[in-house]
Amino acid sequence: MSKKKSYSVLIVAKQNKAGIRHAKKLETMIKGYTKDIHIDRSTAFRLRRTGTSIKKFRGDFIITVGGDGTFLMTSHRASVPILPVKIEGKGFLCTTEFKDLKKYLPRLFSGRYTITERMRLKCTKVTSGKISTVMKRLHRYDYPLSVNEVAFARKRPSKLLNIHMTIDGATYSIVGDGIMFFTPHGSTAYSASAGGPIIDPKMSAIGIIPLYPFYSKVKPFVVPADKKIGVSIEGGDCALVIDGHGGDFFKSNTQFAIEKARPVKVVSFEEDNFYDRVKKILID
Repeated sequence: MSKKKSYSVLIVAKQNKAGIRHAKKLETMIKGYTKDIHIDRSTAFRLRRTGTSIKKFRGDFIITVGGDGTFLMTSHRASVPILPVKIEGKGFLCTTEFKDLKKYLPRLFSGRYTITERMRLKCTKVTSGKISTVMKRLHRYDYPLSVNEVAFARKRPSKLLNIHMTIDGATYSIVGDGIMFFTPHGSTAYSASAGGPIIDPKMSAIGIIPLYPFYSKVKPFVVPADKKIGVSIEGGDCALVIDGHGGDFFKSNTQFAIEKARPVKVVSFEEDNFYDRVKKILID
């Protein structure tokens, strides 16, 4: 008889009263399945315990308790599969709700779940060379991998941004609030608010949308995911925002590379109908 697998789990909670309360409840629920339970450092601090670094955790999976924001923050640091559990908010990126966990936990701890891969984007700051040599990757700085979007936006509301985007040697000039690059999963988030297209997650593609251009004629693009895109800040103070979390600020003459990155692994129990989900959560 084979020995039953012992699972190692990290719980990451939204940092509000509901998130902490549900994290404690989840810990109690899974003690019947495993004793190897860890709590992220921020949650552990609120519980007056010793926590575990998300980045350094090498167990079997992470369970996030909150909504899309908690999942996105965790995905920037995690190297193991994530089960995103919704307790509030839209939860479009979550694969289950807390009220359904009781029936799914036996499946989780017996390995009867599915791991899907969600595309991510990589944003690299290039500190040497012209835009034509962006992809040589000399002297670069990498930011957290993006599940939803990478946005270059104006830092000062009264000043426009002038951005050049280069794809396959063709350079486009965008003057306005900025430009956004997004994944298929990210097409239902910030980009949708800016008028971007909804992209089926089964497609391997990168969406591009100018943010409220002043006089640019550049329209939204959907390009193959293997395209490597150069971005150059030509004028104005720029804020780089990744999934609404990580970011930085830049002056003119700063260059970047945008490209497809390794995916984030997500735990799910039921097959997702993307179009039904869009209708129920975003339209109805």
